[in-house]
Amino acid sequence: MKWIVDFFLSLKLTVVLLCLSMVLVFAGTLAQVDKGIWTVMDQYFRCFIAEIDLYVFFPRSMDIPNIRIPFPGGFLIGWLLVINLVTVHWTSFKVQVSGSRRIAGIVMLLLGILVTVGVMFGWGVAPVASTESDAFWRVFLRLGRGTLAAVVFYVACLLLYRKRAGMVLLHGGILFLLVGEFATALFAVEATMTIKEGETINYVDRSQQLELSFTDTSHPDFDTTTVVSGDVLKNGAFIKPAGLPFDIRINRYMINSNNPQPLQKISESLRSRYPQYEGYGSRLYVAALPEVSGAGGARNAPAVDVEFFNRATGDSLGRYILSLWFYPNFVNRSWDMPTNIAVDGKTYTTYFRFRREYLKSPSGNPFSVQLLDFVHEKYEGTQMPKDFASQILLVNEGDNIERELRIWMNNPLRYARRTFYQQGYLPDDSGTVLQVVRNDSWMIPYLSCMIVFVGMAAQFIQSLGRYLRRDA
Repeated sequence: MKWIVDFFLSLKLTVVLLCLSMVLVFAGTLAQVDKGIWTVMDQYFRCFIAEIDLYVFFPRSMDIPNIRIPFPGGFLIGWLLVINLVTVHWTSFKVQVSGSRRIAGIVMLLLGILVTVGVMFGWGVAPVASTESDAFWRVFLRLGRGTLAAVVFYVACLLLYRKRAGMVLLHGGILFLLVGEFATALFAVEATMTIKEGETINYVDRSQQLELSFTDTSHPDFDTTTVVSGDVLKNGAFIKPAGLPFDIRINRYMINSNNPQPLQKISESLRSRYPQYEGYGSRLYVAALPEVSGAGGARNAPAVDVEFFNRATGDSLGRYILSLWFYPNFVNRSWDMPTNIAVDGKTYTTYFRFRREYLKSPSGNPFSVQLLDFVHEKYEGTQMPKDFASQILLVNEGDNIERELRIWMNNPLRYARRTFYQQGYLPDDSGTVLQVVRNDSWMIPYLSCMIVFVGMAAQFIQSLGRYLRRDA
């Protein structure tokens, strides 16, 4: 046991971990020349073992073989740093009191944890929070709530560690920040909500997850939609979805595809190699493209080449190309091109789309958002956006909520553990695009910042006091 503690206390380990993290950041930055930001995040940082592509360190003209080198991932390096920090704290900072003072310190520590949990989950805050005041005061208020938790923790540390209270609190704040980043990486969810004026929406589209949806249109009054997760859409996969009378063969999954073009405008050489698709693929050209690289505004448009088979007879129902371009929320409602599949007297409307999540409050009751009005202001004489805002109606009949609210830049709506940001707008200002983020650990940076600040301030004041007393 002692050698394990000594290992994590070693300064060499800290230096090695910092060097590994710098190499990983360097490689991940270079990788964005060829890959999208989210692919790089998953391959390099949000994993325990990263796979670094050898060619990223060389000019692409050198044609380096595509060899992947195993390397400590961001999660592994981060957790080793956390263990290192905890070990240093455990061995260097000992509780220096006993008896009633220790009991009081433990009680204050538990109280600090309770206050922190309350701040993180918004105890005492309105369930529908749409702030009309200046952004500065919102941030100031959050820092103030973080200061409350930090002061309670400092009192606990003062009771337990006396003169070293500030250092203990400072280390605790850094540790809390690291743990918060892990929580964000694992559990935070980003989605979008696209609404036209007058329209009511009760779902969001998860931006980084995909699915195939099949809706039986013979029952328009009932929700008869079956979905197939995008995780199983692998080349050569054969899928038998429960609740559907047909099977699906995945001929090819494309991480990105071109904006569909009329087939007659494509060269004869490309058309001769183009598969014989049914549906939109019979008149539109959709082909694979390289993954969009970097963190720019461009987005990948995945597509999937599939063939459907009647489960009862085994007969082919046709080969289709299903692209994210055909899903209206991908192209801001300017396209809406579902694929229809007929089998056994029923017609199934099919989309390859973002994963859809229907909105529910913490009580389990569904809610919806109606766009009443969208305002888009531009700087005079230019097309540069000055401000855009959405006037919405939030309705949750189960929780007895019906409120008209305004969302605009830097002034989001917080409701049902989600934050609705004003992200963009539809062509001709016909509607709005809201970014919807669920991140239960979003208050941790504010809390950590104030815990570190209070710890540093207390340590500085204590050190200054000792210095002045020594010179007196």
